[in-house]
Amino acid sequence: MYKKIFVNQVGYLPNMAKRVTFQSDRPVRYSVHTTDGSCVLSGTADRAFENAAAGETDYTADFSSLTAPGRYYIAAEGLGESDTFLIAENAYDAFLQKSVAFFYLQRCGHDLPVSAAGDFAHPACHTAPARVYGSDERRQVSGGWHDAGDYGRYVGPGAMSAAQLLYACERDPKLLTLYTCPDKTLDSSLPAILEEIKYELDWMMKMQREDGALYHKVSCLSFCSFIMPQEEKEELYISPVSVTATADFAAVCALAIRFYEKYDVAYAEKLAEVSRKAYRALASLSIPGGFKNPPEISTGEYGDTCDLDERYWAAAELYKAFGDSSYREDFEAIAKEKIYQGYGWADMGSYGNLAYITCPRPVDENLKNQITDAMKSAAEELLSTACADGYGTALTLKQYGWGSNLGAANHGIQLYDAWILTKDERYLSAATDQLSYLCGRNPMGLCYITGLGTDAIKHPHHRPSGFLGHAMEGMLSGGPCDWQADEIAKQLFTDQTPPAKCLADMTGSYSTNEIAIYWNSALVLLAASVLGALD
Repeated sequence: MYKKIFVNQVGYLPNMAKRVTFQSDRPVRYSVHTTDGSCVLSGTADRAFENAAAGETDYTADFSSLTAPGRYYIAAEGLGESDTFLIAENAYDAFLQKSVAFFYLQRCGHDLPVSAAGDFAHPACHTAPARVYGSDERRQVSGGWHDAGDYGRYVGPGAMSAAQLLYACERDPKLLTLYTCPDKTLDSSLPAILEEIKYELDWMMKMQREDGALYHKVSCLSFCSFIMPQEEKEELYISPVSVTATADFAAVCALAIRFYEKYDVAYAEKLAEVSRKAYRALASLSIPGGFKNPPEISTGEYGDTCDLDERYWAAAELYKAFGDSSYREDFEAIAKEKIYQGYGWADMGSYGNLAYITCPRPVDENLKNQITDAMKSAAEELLSTACADGYGTALTLKQYGWGSNLGAANHGIQLYDAWILTKDERYLSAATDQLSYLCGRNPMGLCYITGLGTDAIKHPHHRPSGFLGHAMEGMLSGGPCDWQADEIAKQLFTDQTPPAKCLADMTGSYSTNEIAIYWNSALVLLAASVLGALD
């Protein structure tokens, strides 16, 4: 039966904002029941939302007053019943474990045993030295995480993912003890999540050239078919250096120092060394128009025509870490021309803003106020959009492009930032709605994270999952995309299809249903932000 009642299928903490959406053309009388059928709450949803993105009329209700632990569903006459959902203090424990364990399962160059990876076990892959494009030089750059549904490894998205996971540990410190590595034989003095992030940082260090600059990525010349990673045996190529990779690496290593120095002083010193070295390389590194794929390489380009926001982040992060006045001057020179914002791999400004406004060292207080005002202003626009949407999403009608779920997650993170700055509960409530959107309260009625909720994405564009015929758990789907960029999307959708419903849960639909490490990191950070705020 086509769903008409939409809830967060993963569940709610007792003190979490709880809302339900009804697809209906009239006010809705609803009731909330325990799974044995007992009615515990009832009410009427009488505010209509004309939802252009979903092509429907919605009514919503708030049942946040329900805090008793248990499993429930919501019913409404003529609309049927919702998926079941949990209310519990530990409602997100499995969510956090699976969404972080995904990074372990994406490890490249590492033997994943059956005891840890189950069906997704494989011997170490991509271990041969890679050729530096345009030369006969070969470098050993094994390690890191497979970026997405393919087996390429890319510095910029990797740096973003590592940064977001680090911030997640800061915002919800229980991640440091809650998350356990699936491979119990990996003994480390580090908390498991920091050990996992270190695996990516160590790989990026291998991508650093002797002069400090970072090679942009390593991949084969083209994407492989749906095979397991150890079966991709084509020659690996290291693409040329880029400003964005170099700046992102400098920034994330500087950020990481304060997390690792508590456990491993020598490693923290190594992070400081490579961060400073990368930043020095930026001074003489200029690539107008940004990185472009060499002619023979057709794997993900991650091109970015503007590198000022990456330089902005790096300068702020290094000033916070080391205190050199030159870093502060570099950041302020850029910020006084433009305050950058964004949590995506191409728009890194918000990371720089966080570093600057939380810096314990002297800063320009007037500029700091301008940055916080800009952050609050951006969040106010997101809040306005969310409050006008029947599902509470801050995505506008035109934001259902490739990776729209990343947009939803990052919007939630920006709303959380505004809550931190203002303590206005409207922002935290709206951030929670972005999490609920990803967990099933959306026009598709799907939990967009594999293996979670009661009706989750089952056929992501992910090579190991496609090869094995079932989805790796804990992966965030890219989400609705109205670009009609792949053949399946072209067959299923037209220009008249509501953009919020342009999602095909089919392996071949890479534009709507791929996965990526930096989508998962945004999901983890959003969840950690919301859950940490409620602890």
